[in-house]
Amino acid sequence: MTKAPRPGDTDVVLFVRSLGHRIAGGTRAVLARANLYADSGYRTTLVVTGLLDDDGAWVRAQGLLHPDVRLLVLWRDGPDAVDRARAREVEPVEVPRVADGPGVQRRRRTVDDAVQVRTLVDGTLRTIELLDKDTKVTRQLVVLREDGSRESLWAFAHGTLVAIDHLAPGGGGRRREFVVDGRAVWLEAEVTGHVGAGEARLRLREDPVGDYAGAIARWLDTTFASARHLVVFADGENVWQRSLRLMRHPRMRGVSVLHNSHFGEPYDSTAPTKPHWQEFFADTTNVDAMVCLTERQRTDLLARYPGLPLHVLRHAAPRPKVRGVRRDQDSVVFVGRLAPQKQLDHLLRAFALVHERVPRAHLDVYGHGAEEDSLKKLATELGLELGDDVRFHGATSQALHAFAGARVAAMSSLHEGLPLTLTEAMSVGTPFVAYDCNYGPAEVIRDGENGFLVPRDDVEALAARLVQVLEDNRLARRLSRGARRVTSSFSPRRYRDAWRDLLDDVAGRDSSSSHTIARS
Repeated sequence: MTKAPRPGDTDVVLFVRSLGHRIAGGTRAVLARANLYADSGYRTTLVVTGLLDDDGAWVRAQGLLHPDVRLLVLWRDGPDAVDRARAREVEPVEVPRVADGPGVQRRRRTVDDAVQVRTLVDGTLRTIELLDKDTKVTRQLVVLREDGSRESLWAFAHGTLVAIDHLAPGGGGRRREFVVDGRAVWLEAEVTGHVGAGEARLRLREDPVGDYAGAIARWLDTTFASARHLVVFADGENVWQRSLRLMRHPRMRGVSVLHNSHFGEPYDSTAPTKPHWQEFFADTTNVDAMVCLTERQRTDLLARYPGLPLHVLRHAAPRPKVRGVRRDQDSVVFVGRLAPQKQLDHLLRAFALVHERVPRAHLDVYGHGAEEDSLKKLATELGLELGDDVRFHGATSQALHAFAGARVAAMSSLHEGLPLTLTEAMSVGTPFVAYDCNYGPAEVIRDGENGFLVPRDDVEALAARLVQVLEDNRLARRLSRGARRVTSSFSPRRYRDAWRDLLDDVAGRDSSSSHTIARS
């Protein structure tokens, strides 16, 4: 171990998929860490591997991104001068818009802050184009097959074409083409799945780069070639983990961060490891530290993979900055993705039982996802009235306000890591009733002190505890006081010190030591 370099001599790299108006808990956690390092004087870069059409203006305006954090966007910053020069020598990619003519109809409607144009040919829907409501420039074009399935997705930034996704029939695969300067494809990659193992090539050079994760690794090696000290954080189970392991920068160090359970079904200690995490645990090339969010997960990991360089670093409970929010004493709230992992069908069934006992109660759901339509249908089938008994608000960038406006929060997840929503809710005095799943809830919730834990998948127990909090005012006040005390255990100071210490420890490792040999 050598002395940690000065912050100004260290480049820190973190990844996010996108920075739109819908920011999930995992992305918020990465942003918080990027802000911490930038505020501490490290040269901090956030790499965006998906689409970003406003150069990060919205997240900066919301105070979610430190002004000193540099943004690198793969589609924008990946191509170099050679790619751009060669792109000028070829014919531009032709966007497949349907020309006016006999049998062509266009139907327009306003959707949120955009205008949707649906084009039909002889009565069959062939394209759906999304335009900016104010500027009328194209944001996205969806091309449909005759059977109504999606054939390709064309993505634009400021009206300029940046990426094309070609979709195999029946959901069999996805091939992405990244477009330079709106003219030519410079990178083509199979992006089916989420770990970046699909074949990739640099089209303007006819240069194979192995796979998609390898293309990102090579780009970062080149971009940070002059960095004296480089620390790369890869969060979650995705392409960034593979890219970290494929980088060959001679002065880099890596940190792998788990945001969720590593178990597959049935998501307990008897379950097998998820296949991709099995690969990541077997190959720790470039991984100088691995972070999980709970002691329980660390124990389970070490029992199965002795010797992993594991650290437990928790989220911080935010300092509440909520003003003028009235707490609705009849509200049960959920904030998160509408995804199978969250088991919101369990929460709806539990709430149907709650509503029988407490007819004045209502469930407020904040989030978006593929399950929204099926969840609304289930709510109706359970006899719950949409817009009254159950209210779907869509995604929110103001999670603290959503929690502060409710009497109790609920979580019915199949598995977790350490959801940021737990500490967010408690920081504003909203207790949680949650399934005791792996991992997270038991790390924060003290049963009967600041909320309640119930056995996973026990819908009736979940309903019973929610009824108890809704009906007993004295209990609700006591749980609320206990929830606010969580901020001392998950304080911002502890969070800052822990992540700074980890970075200093990793950056100070002897750069001459080899860390490119895979663990067997």
